[in-house]
Amino acid sequence: MRMIKFRYIPMYYLLVMFPHTVRAQAEEPLSRLDTLVRIAQEHNPAISAAQNRWQAATHRSPQTSSLDDPMFSYTRWATTPETRVGPQKNVFVLSQRFPYPGKLKLKGQMSDEDATAEQQRYDVAGRDVAFRVKQAYFELYWVDQSLQILDDYLIVLETFNRAAEEKYVTGAGIQANVLKSQVEMSTVLDRRLAFDRIRVGITSRLNALLGRAAGTPVEPVTIIEMTRYTSPESLVVDRALATRQELHIADAMIRKSDLMTRLAHLNYRPDFNVQASYITIPKVAGSQFTDTGKDAFGIMFNVNIPIRLKRRRAAVNEARALVESNQMIRENIRNEITAEISDFYFKMQHTGRTLDLYDQGLITQAESSLESALFAYQNGNLDFLSLLDAERMILQVNLGYVREQSNYRKHHAELEWAAGGHLP
Repeated sequence: MRMIKFRYIPMYYLLVMFPHTVRAQAEEPLSRLDTLVRIAQEHNPAISAAQNRWQAATHRSPQTSSLDDPMFSYTRWATTPETRVGPQKNVFVLSQRFPYPGKLKLKGQMSDEDATAEQQRYDVAGRDVAFRVKQAYFELYWVDQSLQILDDYLIVLETFNRAAEEKYVTGAGIQANVLKSQVEMSTVLDRRLAFDRIRVGITSRLNALLGRAAGTPVEPVTIIEMTRYTSPESLVVDRALATRQELHIADAMIRKSDLMTRLAHLNYRPDFNVQASYITIPKVAGSQFTDTGKDAFGIMFNVNIPIRLKRRRAAVNEARALVESNQMIRENIRNEITAEISDFYFKMQHTGRTLDLYDQGLITQAESSLESALFAYQNGNLDFLSLLDAERMILQVNLGYVREQSNYRKHHAELEWAAGGHLP
């Protein structure tokens, strides 16, 4: 009777536990992940805000590189001053300030560099959101596959529990075996609840990135791409140093501080002001002068005298210090990029080697161990607790495998992020 009750279990167990996790990693198009990234790029508020800041910055140059508005003034004399040709009545004055040639151009170029930096920050926002979407997606794969594995394991535990109960009823088994299987089922249910809680957090975070309500349902992630990345680390570093947005921002700030230095030197040069005046003089009856009532017109030329040298020297020193500061910032960013790539590349390679251990021996060994334990238990050569240990081992192997699969893709996404959003 013992052989009849367990004859079907080994094949059933293996069919339940393995096809969707360990053995089946069929190629699935990346359209779903790509779609999620595209939705985030279109609807994420942080990206929209960065885009608006960039657009706002592009409108700054026309403001800073333009002349000030001309000034117009009008005077109506209450007590008219008398002149030889008659009393002054109205005075019209139009003036325009002209900075020293080159100053406005430099200010416009500085604003252009600010716009360039904002454009790169917009790209950073898009890159970061895409990275966070991928991280959430791969974490969902780990959680969803772990939940499926636990559900399948529960089915197997229920099968063994029924068998243990039948053996106990017929006197071929002990009640302790029934209790052990039930405790194991309760433990698995508790682990499942923990994964459910984790999934709620991940889906809320993903929905926020997509610009959706936190409670929007997210379908389970069943398959992820598992193609190994083989390009050498040096190529990734070269790509990052050529394309990383933070470096382009630092370059823009260096160029801007260089322009500030040139402008600070130009501030030793004077600015100019041109003023045109027109005075109306009414004709006086009986005047002996033939040019009586002739209106007056005059042009005035003003220039400031740049004698506040202390202030101007301070402006030059400030600009030079900013140049050195921005150069050091760029160097620090470069060092951090190199360190990040080294770290992420090592983690990805290490996780890949761990996956190789699963593929090349650990999974097969776990299967063989379980089959051997089932065979021994059916023949009365193994106690129920040892069978549960074998079951737990295959469970841990499956859970560990999907976790490492998820980790590999997460490290790959980290490396992609560190390279500026795209790998060579």
